Amino acid sequence: MRLYGKDIFFELPPASVQLTGILADKTRLVTDGTLKKIDFYALADYFRNTADMFATGEFWGKLMRAACLICGVTEDRELRSIIDRAAEDMMSLQTPDGCISTCPAHTQPRGSNGSDLWERKYALMGLLSYYELTGSARALEAARRLVVYTEGQVGLPPKTPITQTGWAFCGIESSSILEPVMRVYHLTGEPAALSLGTYIVQSGCCARENIFAAIQAGKSPKDIGWNGVASESIAKAYEMMSCFEGLCEYYRATEDPDALHTAELFWDKVMEEEITLLGSGGADAPFNLGPGTGEQWNYTRFEQTNPDIDLMMETCVTVYWMRLCYLLLCLTGNVKYADELEKSLYNAILGAIRPDGAFFEYFPRFNGARNPKVNYSFNIKGFDLSCCTANGPTGLGLAPYFAVMGTADGIAVNLYETCTVRVPTQDGFVTLEMVSEYPRVGMVRLFVKEITGAAPETFVISLRVPAFAEDFTLMDARNPANAVKAKSGTYLRLAGNITEGDAWLIAFDIPLVKHNAPHGSNRAGDNYIAFTYGSLLLARDSRDGVDPMTPISDGEITDYRVEASAYGGYLCMTVTVGGERLKLIDYMSAGNAWDGGTFAAWLPKLSSEN
Repeated sequence: MRLYGKDIFFELPPASVQLTGILADKTRLVTDGTLKKIDFYALADYFRNTADMFATGEFWGKLMRAACLICGVTEDRELRSIIDRAAEDMMSLQTPDGCISTCPAHTQPRGSNGSDLWERKYALMGLLSYYELTGSARALEAARRLVVYTEGQVGLPPKTPITQTGWAFCGIESSSILEPVMRVYHLTGEPAALSLGTYIVQSGCCARENIFAAIQAGKSPKDIGWNGVASESIAKAYEMMSCFEGLCEYYRATEDPDALHTAELFWDKVMEEEITLLGSGGADAPFNLGPGTGEQWNYTRFEQTNPDIDLMMETCVTVYWMRLCYLLLCLTGNVKYADELEKSLYNAILGAIRPDGAFFEYFPRFNGARNPKVNYSFNIKGFDLSCCTANGPTGLGLAPYFAVMGTADGIAVNLYETCTVRVPTQDGFVTLEMVSEYPRVGMVRLFVKEITGAAPETFVISLRVPAFAEDFTLMDARNPANAVKAKSGTYLRLAGNITEGDAWLIAFDIPLVKHNAPHGSNRAGDNYIAFTYGSLLLARDSRDGVDPMTPISDGEITDYRVEASAYGGYLCMTVTVGGERLKLIDYMSAGNAWDGGTFAAWLPKLSSEN
């Protein structure tokens, strides 16, 4: 469990939150299909043999982080055994001077075509995740020694400036090591960690432009480091977000208010300009055409229907957007971050998982078929591993950690999935259960199942009221007439004494909303309509016997009916719009057989309305 003094919300102890239903099913699928199938020893071979191959060292840490997150909830013994062996193996590879690297010493820290520090970041993340799961002092010490070793190489001359490392983005990719470096400082107080972290922040992370100063000045993320040549743009989405996550951790260490404020400004800009209805961002056009095809900021919120875009919304971008939302939710307790976590989880993450659990879609799309295209992957002893398949499980693994969180005086409920929650008290536990069919229906039952030890004098349950929720009402099950209404986009605090058997009913309307295309830079993308139901993006599917791209009327929604999903997801909906009946399903279900079937979330309007 990570708990820092500046956090408003924090993780409950491991396995405290047990989700059921689709999220649990998908977690088991990915655990069995990826985390138990991948050969961690083979991933460590890139370090063992100093392979000096571009970015190969990232895979071990990404998958170790995900495995530890998921094992902390599921307590899967087989997975834990795999994790223990993998951690022991990696720690055995650390040299006496603290080095863990895939690069020969004489090439460091610029080796493997610039990926050395990027790979070390993930080695650190894997070791820290193992420490947080197990409390292993050896793992924490290995991480501390690696930071000390790195600080000895990176900094002001005669050390190597961090903005002179990396492969294409003028140091942004290398500077993202800031996050685990500051976590090492939190946990150990190591002076070298604070020194290295402070240096990275002061460097601005980029040789072309200080990314933090750019955001403070109101600059768009897509324009940071712009040199006038679209093919040389460096606004790489997920690497840049990683640096701002590091800035959040820097705030935890230093309590520098400018650090938190800058991270919040960045989030606001990304939300305003980049995040689509799917809960992700980034694309291969129309503005930034540089290295990282399909993975750069491109004003994607406004360009999401632009037909010039082929690849967009990399799963790695989704995961790091979720991680940034999660950190800011911890630090601020602002409900808007929880809203976006839910949207990204239900749409971009769950929709990216292949039925065998062994692949996360690299570039999800709004219209077409599920996409096997990858930019970067290796075959690991027969397992085709891409960066997104390595990162995707972390997005899924975050769900139990933000679903219900600890607060100074109780808990915050952020996700209304059916679950059991065990909350530690001064001398015992409060166990709560939540039963719902959310997100299909806005009806939830929450009750106190058991209290061990003395009941807390005051136990506050802060209930997330989603921004979309209409007529949010909390009722005491014993006295339904005693109802409280809450404003959307807030937390409703339920405070007081609790006893076993206490129960509440939560009811709210989930609106069906029609969205017109955002009218970006290409008029050919203007004439489309999309529908959302609460956090869920809806889509047409070819399995329903209609070409998903058949144009529809842009009329008034006069009726809709919600049913259980026809294809293993959350819901199926019949909508009457402009006098026409449409059958829609949740995006996660769309094309989820991965058999070439097509789907469409942005639906074309009838030509007479163009």
